Amino acid sequence: MTTAALTPDLLAELRRPRAYPAVSMTLPTHRHRPENQQDPIRLRNVLAEAEKRLAADPQVPREVRIKTADQLRAAAAELDPERFLDGLVLYASADEHHAFIVEAPVSERVVFSTTYLTRNLVAAAERLTPYWALVLSDQEARLWRGRGEHVYEARGNGFPITSAGPEPDGQLRREGGGMGVSEEFRRLLSEADENLAHALVGVGREGKVVPVGLRPQVKAFREHSRNTAHLAETELEVGGLVEATPAQVAEILAPARAALAAEATAAALRALDDARSAKRHAGGILEVWTPARAGRGALLVVEEGLRVTGRLVTVERTGEIVLQVLTGPHAEDAVLAGRAEDDIVDTVVEAVLEGDGKVVFVPDETLADTGGVALALRY
Repeated sequence: MTTAALTPDLLAELRRPRAYPAVSMTLPTHRHRPENQQDPIRLRNVLAEAEKRLAADPQVPREVRIKTADQLRAAAAELDPERFLDGLVLYASADEHHAFIVEAPVSERVVFSTTYLTRNLVAAAERLTPYWALVLSDQEARLWRGRGEHVYEARGNGFPITSAGPEPDGQLRREGGGMGVSEEFRRLLSEADENLAHALVGVGREGKVVPVGLRPQVKAFREHSRNTAHLAETELEVGGLVEATPAQVAEILAPARAALAAEATAAALRALDDARSAKRHAGGILEVWTPARAGRGALLVVEEGLRVTGRLVTVERTGEIVLQVLTGPHAEDAVLAGRAEDDIVDTVVEAVLEGDGKVVFVPDETLADTGGVALALRY
């Protein structure tokens, strides 16, 4: 399935502990020919690596190894190479499997643990935050709903809206040497704004609306809208979309999706700055670890490529349990021997989500001053 089908309940189910080994496998893929022709071969190679590791793991009984390998192959068999996007995420244990095609970059990894690594799904789902596009034309206003690259026209709540007809001089007219809009068009905009308010009932402030249309149309809508809290900073100056197909609209909205992601990153960084000023900030994996596990995390911001191997150790003098970060070849040896977690960051992500906190993934090097991860605390 794609991450568009991912629900909070399913994500919570995937995060629950399982009997060892819970196998997580991720693989970057390609959308187009000829690059995507190599993906099925690479998938078979990673499956073979996972099966080889299962066979060599002394903690895995023969019966469990056979069942888990069968589940991995069953997960791979559900995937259609013609539908591959940016990456694959496969999960398997002795009695279940799950397979996801994701619209977000992933690295190639095979991890054995007692939980599935879900950060890739969380990151992909974040990219699928719902958004809207209000498409204005000279006689119509249409509302489109989107999640990632999937868009559809939202019919209902009074949409689409058609004007009674243009004034003799047309909907666009000259005003003070510039291009303005007619009174009839202003009435259409007012109706669109009122209907948009109904469509957005119950939607949090994260649900953004991208205005699309000619510059005078978008300007007039912004000036008089009562939905300004939901209007994205970005807008698209494009006309002639009345007859556009969903695929065409999705392609046209690509720059807007990138701009919305940039807006989300900027908002997360502002929230971290506010938390820092209020002394409710933790930066770096060692500082973040304890409050995240204690349920104190309100907002976790993580660089997409951050990966930290670590283990819990007890301080003899105090009895305190602390996180020890491992690097180099010793880190891989400790993971293979079951003495360390392959990715502590995934555990931190899960802890914040379990505590009803929010997780935002940002581009690499965004949080260079805090080692790639920071947490805004509740208290």
